[in-house]
Amino acid sequence: MVVFRPFQGWRYNPDVVGDLASVLCPPYDLINPELQQALYQSSPYNAIRLEAGERLDSDNTTNNRYTRAATVFSDWVKRRVLRRDQEPSFYLLQYSFRFRGEMKAQLGLIGCLRLEDYEHRTVLPHEYTWEPAVRDRLSLMEACQTNFSPIMSLYRDAVGCLASTFSEVMATERELHVLDRLEQDFSLWRIADPALLDHFSHFFADRVIYLADGHHRYEAALTFRDEQVARAKGQANHDAAYNFVMMALIEFDDAGLMVLPYHRVIGGLPQPTFRRLQDRLHELFQVQPIDAAPSSGAAALLERVEHYGRERQVVGVVGPEGEGPYLLKLREAIDPNIWGPLAISEAWILEEQVLKPVLGNSVNQYLGYVHNHQEAMERVTSGQKQMAFLLNPFPMSHFERIVGGGKRLPPKSTFFYPKLPTGLVINQLHGRL
Repeated sequence: MVVFRPFQGWRYNPDVVGDLASVLCPPYDLINPELQQALYQSSPYNAIRLEAGERLDSDNTTNNRYTRAATVFSDWVKRRVLRRDQEPSFYLLQYSFRFRGEMKAQLGLIGCLRLEDYEHRTVLPHEYTWEPAVRDRLSLMEACQTNFSPIMSLYRDAVGCLASTFSEVMATERELHVLDRLEQDFSLWRIADPALLDHFSHFFADRVIYLADGHHRYEAALTFRDEQVARAKGQANHDAAYNFVMMALIEFDDAGLMVLPYHRVIGGLPQPTFRRLQDRLHELFQVQPIDAAPSSGAAALLERVEHYGRERQVVGVVGPEGEGPYLLKLREAIDPNIWGPLAISEAWILEEQVLKPVLGNSVNQYLGYVHNHQEAMERVTSGQKQMAFLLNPFPMSHFERIVGGGKRLPPKSTFFYPKLPTGLVINQLHGRL
């Protein structure tokens, strides 16, 4: 059974920090060094100091980015930079953004979900994790005993049970409204009415929760929970805050829920191996050159991948020194169904039927993932990489069935967009829920 509870969130005090747009930051895995510095400069209270602080050459076991985050959090609490809500609450977030010239809005309910091991089949992962990233998030949790960013997860509300309740909540006054320079608009409603709290908790009790963005944070929370239980010498305390993790739940059919692709780049292959890779691609795919100006090559190629991918598995390719671009269409004589349900994904076909047969266990030595299609092409045209593959995202029409059936997708199959910001609500893992 899913246990989804309200909590007393910590939130920024606008009387101290001023413009709330200046204190929000993306989740840790989107923050590169350049963005990190820009966020540091945007406000002395930017959540980057909590979510993904600087690493220093002088770091040691007692003074590092994690201990500094704990010190900053404690200081901000003392100086009322952050204030804690007095009542347990759920938080309804409407995230409006512009995508390809069109305004979209995503709706998520933020609360605390009781941690469940995957084998219980109430919280389902769709990808495997990378141990160093789990360790990073765990170290932050151990130092701060706090969730700074909500995990994004999905649920199914087939008949729209919550739609009218959400509309009623959104008809009331917003707790906060933030509009940033990128035209991203955040509206937050705090829900503390006991009847509504019970309504939401009961609704989710018999749902299945699908992790979307935040697998590393979820697994870090599982380990943190186990550590706390061990310290308590196994004495069960089901209401302890460490048994829960902050999560934003979004309905599968939400109009603002988008899944974008990760593209693949290959580099460093010896020429004989590279030729074997090309031969394997020709075995499986029919090659179709496309006519595209260099300035619009990546966009034009991705547009064709999206168009033809509605009917059959298609991959866009740019070869050495910008050779191409080409469309690779799975040959008509090949029935992908013989490979199983994951063959609906070009990423799976590329990895399992092309790269692994040629490269074996050394795939990760040569393979990279790039979200931006233009960047993927530029890495090849500049000579950094030998080949780029532009892909469609994993089809959400199959996601629920396949993941619900216990399968995990190939690495970097999904880029859920937009990512939820850090700093709107913070959950402290002390005491009881």
